[in-house]
Amino acid sequence: MEMVKKSFWAVLALLSCPCHLAIVLPLLAGTSVGVYLARHQSLAIGLFTMLFFFSLMMIFYERKPMRSSETDSCSPGKTGNGHGACCVPFRTNHGDE
Repeated sequence: MEMVKKSFWAVLALLSCPCHLAIVLPLLAGTSVGVYLARHQSLAIGLFTMLFFFSLMMIFYERKPMRSSETDSCSPGKTGNGHGACCVPFRTNHGDE
């Protein structure tokens, strides 16, 4: 799943690269988006540049691994729906029933 997300951001970065705007604008000609972008080229260049850098940032973004204290905090007595409630208590010894 991580590879699909990175591929999506890579394609978006390729399409939103400001140097490719000269190719994208003629492809959008005749559409309302194309007319708006052609009329407001400086705004389009600015938005596409921000989208390009955001896409690049998301491609190279690495998720931080969980700290060991967050994974080891699970004790048999914790219940509920919160983040710290990862263990549901249960009995393994069914002999006393």
